Amino acid sequence: MSYRSVARVDDARSAPFGTASLPDLAMGIDLTAHGWIEEELLLDGAATVWHRPEPGGDAVPLRDHVPFLTRVLVRRPIDPAHASGVVQVEPLHPDLDSGLVWNTAHPWLLRGGHAWVGVTAFPVSATLLAETIDADRYGRLSIPEEGQQYEIVAAAVRALVDGRLGPVRAERILLGGMSATGSFCRVFLQDGFHERCAADDGRPLVDGYLIGISSGGAGAAGYPPLSDGDAVLDAADPRRTVSGHGAVVVELLSETESETHGPVLRDDSDEDDDRYRLLQVAGTAHIEAHPSVLTNLQQFEDAGGRRPAFGVREPRSSARWDLYASAALEAMRHWIVDGAPAPHGDRLRLVEGAEELERDADGIALGGVRPPWVQVPVAAHLPHGTVSDEAEPPPEWMPFSRPDLLARLVGTMRPFGLTEVHRRYGTRAAWLRRFAAATREHVAAGLLLEEDAAELLRGAPERWPG
Repeated sequence: MSYRSVARVDDARSAPFGTASLPDLAMGIDLTAHGWIEEELLLDGAATVWHRPEPGGDAVPLRDHVPFLTRVLVRRPIDPAHASGVVQVEPLHPDLDSGLVWNTAHPWLLRGGHAWVGVTAFPVSATLLAETIDADRYGRLSIPEEGQQYEIVAAAVRALVDGRLGPVRAERILLGGMSATGSFCRVFLQDGFHERCAADDGRPLVDGYLIGISSGGAGAAGYPPLSDGDAVLDAADPRRTVSGHGAVVVELLSETESETHGPVLRDDSDEDDDRYRLLQVAGTAHIEAHPSVLTNLQQFEDAGGRRPAFGVREPRSSARWDLYASAALEAMRHWIVDGAPAPHGDRLRLVEGAEELERDADGIALGGVRPPWVQVPVAAHLPHGTVSDEAEPPPEWMPFSRPDLLARLVGTMRPFGLTEVHRRYGTRAAWLRRFAAATREHVAAGLLLEEDAAELLRGAPERWPG
């Protein structure tokens, strides 16, 4: 793994793809209002193409020193005095090169002065940028082969530490991803790339990993093949279960991923060489309906792209997995910087011998971290949806080839109705007091942050039926 040069993109004719803000549409996050800046850089280098020829085999080089040219987005406080020294690095998701961790945890990043670095790492993304989005800006981008993405991200981390990605204080590095990029982080950690991404003295440069909404037991989705045509890691391979590498690791799952995570469950650990937490949040799903600040879909459509129609039959879930993700990142930061271990959470209960969660008479999952909307429910929040008649087949670059499979990832809910919630709680005011008490309980346990709890409470009245 190596990088040769870093060049800043200065093209006033267009904004970076996936930019933080499109001010003419009031879309995204205005970084200047927070005293932040966004920069786009080109990273030139060479990376090994890694592959796994046998289902239980080690990662081995297929081709060495394959050139690449990719882009890196950097968002940081303008004044270094306002920077925490923590940098969250994210391999951008192959679905429209999306910054899913930024979308989820930007309030935490902005509040704490934690810089964010997004890396275009997948060939499909480089091709989309060069051929569909903006040929003038991105026409030279090249990631020729699957299997390079791990060393490309490692090269970006090394450039960050070397001070080549601008004046970013990079004292502690968190590598995080969600869904496909959560799985990327699991492979990066478990297949030796964590140790290869090291300083000159051999110390790994990544201090912590957030593996979001990704199940290690979910076949190729949970542990992707290293390159095209590679064998999928055996279902019983121990690498699917996160092991100690000296870094802090938090696997943060919704109900959707927890259904297939049973075979790779392990205990939490506070050991210095194995600092690990698994948090399974009941009443949450892989895809939720909370607001997005991503701009890339708008830019994709402005460039002539079209997103296929998609929907589910049921009401979309009002769950907020994202708020628990911010708290998990803050807990990781405390553990790395201050040595304070992250909170624990109960495990969701699996039906024996099935990829299915145990549920109560209302259909609510048993066990796990239990958010306020689960502790005092006015609806059953479920991890799956049923595809609508209007849904269209997704294009080739999307991770799922069938709309019904995508619908299985969408959180839905079954409201109890006004009569039933009055029977359970009496008045809305009485229910709100109980919802607030459950929220404060999770703040005290370190599972929610105070600022995010305030947002949850502001929206609580809208959860009441009618």
